[in-house]
Amino acid sequence: MGGCAIHPLPEDVTGLDTASIVKQIRCETRDAARKIILDELKLMATRRDDPIAQNLLALYADDEDRMVDFDPNRLFPGTFYSQARNVFNMIYSGAVAYTFELTMNETNNLGSTVNLLGAWQATFGMGLTGNADRMRQNVRTFTITDKFGFLLRDLNSPRSSGQRYCDGHIALGPNYIYPIAGKIGMYKTVYDFFTLSVFENLAPKDAKAGLAGAPTMAENLTFTTQFDLLATPKVTFVQVMSGFQVTDASVTGNLVRRDVHQVTVGLALEPSGVVALSSLRGFVFSGLGGGTGPQVTLGRPGVQTLVLNRITATATSRAEQLALLAIDQFKSRELTLRPQ
Repeated sequence: MGGCAIHPLPEDVTGLDTASIVKQIRCETRDAARKIILDELKLMATRRDDPIAQNLLALYADDEDRMVDFDPNRLFPGTFYSQARNVFNMIYSGAVAYTFELTMNETNNLGSTVNLLGAWQATFGMGLTGNADRMRQNVRTFTITDKFGFLLRDLNSPRSSGQRYCDGHIALGPNYIYPIAGKIGMYKTVYDFFTLSVFENLAPKDAKAGLAGAPTMAENLTFTTQFDLLATPKVTFVQVMSGFQVTDASVTGNLVRRDVHQVTVGLALEPSGVVALSSLRGFVFSGLGGGTGPQVTLGRPGVQTLVLNRITATATSRAEQLALLAIDQFKSRELTLRPQ
């Protein structure tokens, strides 16, 4: 339990601070992309009896961190492997954005009751009660972006101290009491996105990285955990009936901690052509939602700051920009439009 926190934070309950929660999800996303690559290599090694895939699986079996050197253009040369290169390059060209909204509520209520009995022939009782109620709330929201190429190649590179980013506290499974502190199922999200991109006609069948019309997908996860603790100690006094006296007294303590953690994930592939996007501003603020708003165009690769309807974040690629726009579109739908 958080217990009388002035500034409620996630670590009050989980022992994980905000940076550790972010690290957990980024490393889980990296592992999801790794598993998708390994699944494709296994498919090539078993069904197609491909020697290159078999050698790579043997190399990565002992240490998956060796995958930081995985280069599909170098490892799979020639026209025969053009399809394999397209699939792997598609994964590396993708981007993911995460918008976190961490809400922590804590309520501390303290009440007391004292019953008094007077020394009269006719019994007369009087009760006194008092309460001290306190409530504190903290809402923390932020957005970060990653390219899958960075997650796979650079995220876990050794630092000057020798420690890797994903070393340390990384959950091995889900946490059913406090889900944000465990694995949240990023593999299924990433897998479904790339599966739809390749097999369900959200992108051309060959999944060549950089083709215009690359798909996006957004998903919202909300975890709510509430703890309640109620204590009511009571003291009863023996009546001697000599003067005004206390017959019993009790104190009630109620502690409630309610955390709502929301993570919105957006995924996108890198487009090659000019992509014209209809701004949501015209839709959201048009009253009836019928406006189209101004047309905007994705910027060139490089560090850019996007100030959107619901989020503000930086992006270094057009895939990251598309992932952020997917989240912004998703969260903009949360607004209720009521025409006057």
